[in-house]
Amino acid sequence: RVKMSSGLIRLLCIFPVLSLSRAETVKFDFDLRDWDVDFLRPTVSTKTLCKSKGNIFAPCGGFASPTARELPFSIPQENLKAAQLVNGQYPGPLVEAFEGDDVEITVRNNLHASGTTIHWHGLHQRGTPFMDGAHGVTQAPIMPGQNFTYKFKAEPAGTFYWHSHMDALQQSRGVKGPLVVKKRDEDEPFRDMYDEEMTVMVSDEWRDPETCFKVDGAMPGNPVCSDSVYASFNGQWGDGTEEYPYPLLTVEKGKCYRMRWINSGGNAENFIIDIEGHNMTMISVDGADVKPVQVRSFNIHNGERTDVVMCADQEEGFYKVTATYDYGCTMLEGKAFTPPGFHPVKACKWYAFIHYKGTKTPLPKKHIPWPPHYEEPAGTGGGSRPKPVEGEEFDTTLRKGWAVAEPLLDEDPLDDEPDLRLVMNVGLTGDTSITAEDIPTSRGRWYNDIEGQTRTWHHPQTPLLHTKGQCGAEETPFVTIPENVTTVELVINNLSPTEHVMHMHGGYFRVINFADFEWCSINKTACFVMPQQLNPCPAEDREFGDLAHKWTNVPDFRVEVGKYPFRLPRLNLPLYWGCKYNEQKDKKFQNLQKPMYKDTMSLWQRSWAVIRFRADNPGMWLFHCHLQPHIPLGMIMAFNVQPNQQPPIPPEVPTSGECPVWSWANVYEKRAEHLLKLAALTRSVYPQSPADMKKQNSRMESTLDSEEKEGEGAEPRKRTDYFFSDFLP
Repeated sequence: RVKMSSGLIRLLCIFPVLSLSRAETVKFDFDLRDWDVDFLRPTVSTKTLCKSKGNIFAPCGGFASPTARELPFSIPQENLKAAQLVNGQYPGPLVEAFEGDDVEITVRNNLHASGTTIHWHGLHQRGTPFMDGAHGVTQAPIMPGQNFTYKFKAEPAGTFYWHSHMDALQQSRGVKGPLVVKKRDEDEPFRDMYDEEMTVMVSDEWRDPETCFKVDGAMPGNPVCSDSVYASFNGQWGDGTEEYPYPLLTVEKGKCYRMRWINSGGNAENFIIDIEGHNMTMISVDGADVKPVQVRSFNIHNGERTDVVMCADQEEGFYKVTATYDYGCTMLEGKAFTPPGFHPVKACKWYAFIHYKGTKTPLPKKHIPWPPHYEEPAGTGGGSRPKPVEGEEFDTTLRKGWAVAEPLLDEDPLDDEPDLRLVMNVGLTGDTSITAEDIPTSRGRWYNDIEGQTRTWHHPQTPLLHTKGQCGAEETPFVTIPENVTTVELVINNLSPTEHVMHMHGGYFRVINFADFEWCSINKTACFVMPQQLNPCPAEDREFGDLAHKWTNVPDFRVEVGKYPFRLPRLNLPLYWGCKYNEQKDKKFQNLQKPMYKDTMSLWQRSWAVIRFRADNPGMWLFHCHLQPHIPLGMIMAFNVQPNQQPPIPPEVPTSGECPVWSWANVYEKRAEHLLKLAALTRSVYPQSPADMKKQNSRMESTLDSEEKEGEGAEPRKRTDYFFSDFLP
């Protein structure tokens, strides 16, 4: 492979316009509909591993084959899922463009009863913040029967994905797919390292996400269902049986592949990916290039992306690929301690296989993944005796993980001090004790607290970007960054026993410091139930998420360790607290030299992180937890960046509510002209005498007057509706 020179790297940085001069317009059409599918392989007909090959009565992938895509009538009831799919695919269609291309994607909402929006996860939308696709922030929903065309520049280059940003359910019902923005060959610094590309989406899978994610579990922040049971590779789960064969990643011997890994999960925080017998070279994280580093495994959190180069240079066969949810492994049924408010986990590892094309070796045998067996499959051919792999373990759950990679291009260190420093506390506000009679999502709601503004997310009346937060957003948490500020430092304290995966819209941030609490690491599950008074955190750094509600009524639960589980009574414990960042003690660990560019990061339980970002992209940008059960509970806030420089909202962007869009004065004038013409047309088509019109308007105004008088002490309602006769001379 050719090694890059520093001069070439500088040249690529200086002359990016070479590729932009050849920009094209690429168009896609998204047809979103309701489907009934098998949630373990919604749209996959697994022809490659079909055992009916050669059987003329059950041709491979045919209607009589056990691996054909089934009619809803034939799907087992326990696997039948009410899905929402784009173009009938899962994952949805690949959106692919070159950097600088103009992208146009028309979304046609043919769902029966749900609005939708699409977010382009990782794209910065510079100049087009109204195309970010965030419900309640940049647009109103595209309603059933309507369509909307997203138009934006394909920037920056990298591995991304698209998904619904309507609520916490649509993504896990199937509304998601890969998005790849490529550099042209002469601009791609790693082009000599690989022959072909391969995109792999991994995700936990749920038959009924509406039940699992929409309301609280036994304790706020916990899902109703088990943390994990199933996970898929490119939309397919498998255990090696004829009905559910293993997912395959097919390669040709002698070729090297750029594998674009995307964690598009719902509830599972992360997957640790390792491939037997094959070394991997990591070249990109969250779409941002890094200096190539050899890794033996990498931890990819919910919403993160990791690009690695893997060469098919081993003996032919099937080589095991494992996705491990390590936090789930600490709660395996019958093998580990399950904290209160959680269900025991029945599986924490899922498998695919690197498949050498044309190999004559037998297929991997089936395995039983469930308790008490917890079997693991084995490769065949060369995969039955894989060579040891070498390299780093890339895991940003740990402080040392942030030192494994650094940006590709050498840059000046970050400034010692930012223009603005903010502190965000992440926690639960309100009583965290839940009973069966409580209104769902009403107790212990999540908040992102900036400078003492402890507010959980409530949708504004009109999308935030459309009003710059000046109307109908009294209960919506957002922070306006001063216009003269460029660099913002954000200290994030997690005052809860729950991990979060934080995602920022509109640009990259850089993680400059990260807590390193061994006493609350991944294998210390008991940290979840550690009372505030009994922990190694220094007393001066401890803080509750809500000082008015320190104690939590822990529900009774069964301890699943051993043969004879037993039940504990309800207890009151002070559980929702964290160990804060202490500048005097912790600043010495910060990295201002070469911190990675990220748009998504894990924030460990009871822990903290410090990030820096540039507030130079005008728009209203969300910063929120990407775990879907936390979204209905309000773990969302927004940054209002350079409001005086935000571009006007195009008139075709869906809006809602009673607040006027700040840039639509001319639009409203044209609509008024249209209403006048409509009034004239109405009079000509349905002639009425002036007396009749006055009677009709009098009745309608009487109705308004009676509504205004309802309720004691109510302020008189401003008249905002006018009648055709109001426009008469």
